[in-house]
Amino acid sequence: MAAIVLTFIGSLFLGGGLWFVVGSRFRFSPDDEQNERLNFALFFVGTLPVSFVLVFFGLGDT
Repeated sequence: MAAIVLTFIGSLFLGGGLWFVVGSRFRFSPDDEQNERLNFALFFVGTLPVSFVLVFFGLGDT
């Protein structure tokens, strides 16, 4: 259970940092606020596999 929570928290930080650096590159909605939310959600979901690998290889070392 802790690994799942760490995966989501890691993805939150990685996706948020990526969204902060890259910005809202994709146009999903004409509404700017909704578009920013959808871009953040895309970055969050996109970084889930990376975070998953980082957590499980990190936990496997100990």
